[in-house]
Amino acid sequence: MNATWDGTHTFNLPIISDGIYYVAMLALNVVLLILNIAGGITNVINMLVFIRQGLTSDSITVSLFAMSVSDLLSSIFMFPWLVCFFMGCVNPSSQRNNYCNAITSLAASIYHVIFTRVTCFIQTYISVERAFSVVFPLRVKNVIKTRNTVIINLVLCLVIFAIFAPYLANIHVVWGYNKFNVSVAAFVENSEGKIVPSVISGFVIPNAAIVVNSLATVVIVYRLSVMRKWRENVSASHYGAQNLKSQGISSKNIEASKTVIVITSIYVINLICNQLHTMFYFTFPEVSQEGLNKNLYFVLYIFRFILETLHSTTNVVCYLKMSTKYRLVFHAIFSSRQSLIL
Repeated sequence: MNATWDGTHTFNLPIISDGIYYVAMLALNVVLLILNIAGGITNVINMLVFIRQGLTSDSITVSLFAMSVSDLLSSIFMFPWLVCFFMGCVNPSSQRNNYCNAITSLAASIYHVIFTRVTCFIQTYISVERAFSVVFPLRVKNVIKTRNTVIINLVLCLVIFAIFAPYLANIHVVWGYNKFNVSVAAFVENSEGKIVPSVISGFVIPNAAIVVNSLATVVIVYRLSVMRKWRENVSASHYGAQNLKSQGISSKNIEASKTVIVITSIYVINLICNQLHTMFYFTFPEVSQEGLNKNLYFVLYIFRFILETLHSTTNVVCYLKMSTKYRLVFHAIFSSRQSLIL
């Protein structure tokens, strides 16, 4: 933003002033704290339900459980940031704020990012697996096995950590003194080691996930529509029943696919909104940690955290609404606990 003074001097002003920045950060971090707590609780609930269902019952349960674990870890590693922020609000001049940010907050935030990308990989795999299931229903049992799904989820997790390995190997905390001769801690990162994970994690993976998840969702929706029309047209005769069975169509498969459609659609919208931060960063060079519009950079970053946490929080609602099996197990767990308390 440019401003002119006396028609002769031009100086730059940030898009978000320091006053607006403080109010925005306070409001956004309160929202983030609430969603983060809710996300932790809902993902623990998801894990309990999936364990009760039986992790080896089918491949989709394995993947959804793995995604819940990843979302839970993502929420856990978000708490240090929030603790440090609110400590700074209570006592801005405390030297502990410096130690908190350098040692705890920044070090934990990178693992939050890592597990959000693990979730991204698992979500994409779930979408592709469901698309394959509805397109080739007779080959599902031979190709998509529980053991294979466990291995794939572990490999996806290892791939993400391998991408971030160069960056993790080059970050450290440096101790020194400021101009008042007070010891301070600084979180130092290697800019060269940060380039590859930043580009891959911030641009390549999310955009590729948007494309793959969108295509998989379109395939699932189209295939389910074809199945529905075919089932409506098929006769109720013995031949029709046998033909229906031969197509490998099951209500369980259709219900699981519809659940995946909902959570994938929400996730794609989340990813698209999430990319606003990256688009601003690449479009406007001054929107960076050290740039003129650093206030906007951090506001967008917190907004990004909120979207990531919102996705992990809303999954439980989708499961309850869409999955009969999940709903029955959920009520069985918590109804029995409630009766014991009473």
